[in-house]
Amino acid sequence: MRLPLFLLLPWLAAAAQDTAVVGPNETLRQVAERTVGDPDAAAEIMALNGLSSDAVAAGTRLKVPGHDRVLARKALETARTLVGDAGASPEAEVRLKEAETHFRAGRYAQASEAANAAGKHGAQPPTTHASSAFSVEVGADGGTTTVTVSRGPPVRVEAQGVTRPVPPGESLRVERGNPPPAPAAPLVAPRPALPEDGELLKRRPDKAGRLGPVRLAWAPVHGAERYVVEVSSDSEGASVFTQDVTSVDVKLPVLPAGRYRWTVRAVGPSGRSEPSLARRFELAPEQLKLEVKKGQWQ
Repeated sequence: MRLPLFLLLPWLAAAAQDTAVVGPNETLRQVAERTVGDPDAAAEIMALNGLSSDAVAAGTRLKVPGHDRVLARKALETARTLVGDAGASPEAEVRLKEAETHFRAGRYAQASEAANAAGKHGAQPPTTHASSAFSVEVGADGGTTTVTVSRGPPVRVEAQGVTRPVPPGESLRVERGNPPPAPAAPLVAPRPALPEDGELLKRRPDKAGRLGPVRLAWAPVHGAERYVVEVSSDSEGASVFTQDVTSVDVKLPVLPAGRYRWTVRAVGPSGRSEPSLARRFELAPEQLKLEVKKGQWQ
């Protein structure tokens, strides 16, 4: 059994570029969210297209980040974890800053390269390093072995010529004569279904002027055990509703009139998915239709 300090996966960046056309009254942040799923990528789109302003005319075709951004982002997340641990060298911190700068400028290949370099420097063991704290439990019949890591660097478990890392806070169960099981595939983000993006929903107000009900729905995700729904005010960004559900829909409580933004994540044995693409809807009071009958008093 070997006890490595860290596990660093190599990430290779592709050079593919995609394009998108700016829609009517669409801001650059909205273009970024529509194409990349991240409104903060607007700065990257500006850099990719050499723009000095985020004001772009409708109909303009822009370069937008492709799959190379996904790979660079994963490399950055790995590097941040490694460099954030105690004992990271100054060189690792410098290379991580370079990677962040390249990423914001849309230079994803350079960002991946710098992030991998930062991770390698960050993964170098310090002069004194903490050891892993783990336990090994053998089944009553000796047919299974379970390794549980509580803290410290990941532990590598090897059986039948196959090695798997066990991160802190996780367990791995191995059956005698079999290799360690492969990690579960990550969950994909749910796909929102209802209401339609930007849909205007008219509801009759209650005595306090609040409107509802509103039903949110999405497509099921294979491997998901539950879903986390988050609703926030589109103008203020403040969260107004968060709930875990096991179904593929949720009924919101009554809300004030206004515009809202919502996302949903899938949660299962393999962890949490990325949030879905954001959907927006607007709540407005339903106008009551008054009918006046003609009579002799008119």
